Amino acid sequence: MTTKTSWPDVVLVVRGLQNRQEGPPIRGSFAIKTDDDLRALKACLSEPRDTHCALTDDESLGTLVIGQTVDLSISPRLGFGLLKHNIESLLADTRKTRIKEPSFFLMADGISSTDVVGDEHIVSRYRAVLQFIQLLKRAAAFLDPDELSLVFIKDGKFELPIEYDADDLERLPLSVIRDLLNVLPEGTHEKQCASILAEAVISQTEHLASHQRFKHLLANAAELKKQFEQGYQLFAAGFSYEKVRDQVEAARVEYSGKIHKVFSDIQNQLLGIPVATIIVAAQMKDAKAVEYEFWVNTAVLTGCWVFSILMIFLLHNQSHTLGVLRDEIDRQKRQLTKEYSAVADSFADTFLYLSKRAFTQRVILWVIDGFVVLGLLLSHAVYLKLTLPARDWIVALIPALTRWF
Repeated sequence: MTTKTSWPDVVLVVRGLQNRQEGPPIRGSFAIKTDDDLRALKACLSEPRDTHCALTDDESLGTLVIGQTVDLSISPRLGFGLLKHNIESLLADTRKTRIKEPSFFLMADGISSTDVVGDEHIVSRYRAVLQFIQLLKRAAAFLDPDELSLVFIKDGKFELPIEYDADDLERLPLSVIRDLLNVLPEGTHEKQCASILAEAVISQTEHLASHQRFKHLLANAAELKKQFEQGYQLFAAGFSYEKVRDQVEAARVEYSGKIHKVFSDIQNQLLGIPVATIIVAAQMKDAKAVEYEFWVNTAVLTGCWVFSILMIFLLHNQSHTLGVLRDEIDRQKRQLTKEYSAVADSFADTFLYLSKRAFTQRVILWVIDGFVVLGLLLSHAVYLKLTLPARDWIVALIPALTRWF
């Protein structure tokens, strides 16, 4: 009577092979030491369709006894189980092993699909990735088993090919992956949470080439978990991440325009600064007495004072407007932090950008202030150089100016 073979029988025989040649087929000498050894060997030999197991010496199935050593070859069919050197060859030689764990035996590690391994073993990491794929399958529209691709629907079809290798497993953040396995609840809110996870997956990978997407998810599982948690907290509060992001983006555009307008509103007036300097240089005449030229020069200088005062008032007003905008930006930031604390950090760069723009405009206003003051001083210098009565009066009043005039 023949015995029905099972994968553990194949594993037992392959583990016991001496001088093993990995083939395929796998070859070696098998020492029958126990009843289990004899039973497993007979089972494998009795089912050649599944195991392709055969004795390569002159022995026969009916003469096998405990204590005997026989030479054999074995090469199970793919649907029955896989004999591979290591996890790398398991993933590379049979593509579907990336989405479903087959019956296998890794000869380099001596590990079988029925064995329990420690958390840090690569087989444990492989099994965690398979569970992660099943999690993503719940969030995706469907898993294509032929193309080995997860398909999401958002503005059309978005594909996430399941591509990874042993190196990706070695670098896998196992604890984060295992945390992610529990993010989708059963029953209530399952669909909403699956949708949030799908959005996080697409957001993280849509900018990448298709063959890099799954590898990126594995390597950046912590970021995926963080983005999901942010989306879930917003959902729990009755909001969506997209809505908050749109609000912040609208605020960025609005305040950028207002900050820019602080400068653009006074561009025409700013052109008057070099014009006023040219007028001073062109209109003032050499005045040696209090006559017509003296009064012309004095009128021009008075005009410079009026222009400078008005310009300083204008710049002060724009600076005040800029200060109000800065306070409003800070208020918006505080409000976002208070109402959406879960995602506030995600928009820190936006508010930093606005703060830098506001500071840059303030520096520009300070520089323009400096040019106005400098222009006024140069106007006085030209006036005193050309207007002798005024120069004599000011030198008499401040003798230290003699060296300049």
